[in-house]
Amino acid sequence: MEGEFTVFVVDDVEASRRMVEAALGRSCQVETFASGAACLERMQSKVPDLFLLDVEMPGMDGYTLCRKLKDDSAGSRVPVVFVSGLADLDSCLAGYDAGGDDFVVKPFKAAELKQKVAVWQRDAEKKSSLQQQIEASDTLASLIMSNLDEYAALVKFLRALNGCTEYRQVGDEIFGLLRAYRLEGAVQLRLPGIELTLNANGDARPVEGSILRLMRCMDTITSYRNRLAIHYERASLLVANMPLDDADLCGRLRDHLAIAVETTDARLAAMHAQRETLSTRSEISALLDNVTATVHDFSQRYEAARYRGSETRPSAARRT
Repeated sequence: MEGEFTVFVVDDVEASRRMVEAALGRSCQVETFASGAACLERMQSKVPDLFLLDVEMPGMDGYTLCRKLKDDSAGSRVPVVFVSGLADLDSCLAGYDAGGDDFVVKPFKAAELKQKVAVWQRDAEKKSSLQQQIEASDTLASLIMSNLDEYAALVKFLRALNGCTEYRQVGDEIFGLLRAYRLEGAVQLRLPGIELTLNANGDARPVEGSILRLMRCMDTITSYRNRLAIHYERASLLVANMPLDDADLCGRLRDHLAIAVETTDARLAAMHAQRETLSTRSEISALLDNVTATVHDFSQRYEAARYRGSETRPSAARRT
């Protein structure tokens, strides 16, 4: 069965192989081999979770086979248990030097062998679980780093947008954000008496303006194939190359761009209000200047009239 704990048993004695297979057959998947060469050949297509190796075998003994397994990238992390009638110190040290992990002495009891294998099976399960956690953590860390980069680009855009005082400058900042996300597209900025449709190279192509006008009657956020359109009252964005092969990334970028366009709409409203205020102030200032000039002129005329009147009255008195 796929995913079942697998044990490779290498022993030149058929009776020993059958004994091990009978002891372990119900708890795991067992494959037996009469020689080290046969085991190495099988390793080309399948890697087990545990090796049980006899030591004294013709041709290639268990120690030599163990060294070959440990030198192989696929088998280097698989534990090796020697099953041997040799239990002296020199044999144990030789097994240790070859890269072995444990010894089972022949003749063994089935329960003892099952217990030994069960320990390695639990260890393999723990390692597999840990590896899955590590991979999940790596994936999460990668996702977080990607999100941080995306958020950083958005925050940079929002800060720059707040300093914009010209409409084309707003467009430049939007295209800077698109470049950070490896996206291409067009933007339209609308204010009373003004409509700018731009792409990264300057004024947009007529077809881009037509697409934006056609899609403005749709929802605030509209997706069509790999196109994305986002519309607010004063700002529209058309993206031409959304990464449809990565649904998570596509969703994140859509959310970031929606925030960017909505904030652009608010910034355009603020810029328009500022210009209206400045225009009103300029008109009021001009009106005040006119009123001041009129009052000054009237004052001068009044003073001149008074002066002429003061000169006329004494002459009339003398004639009387």
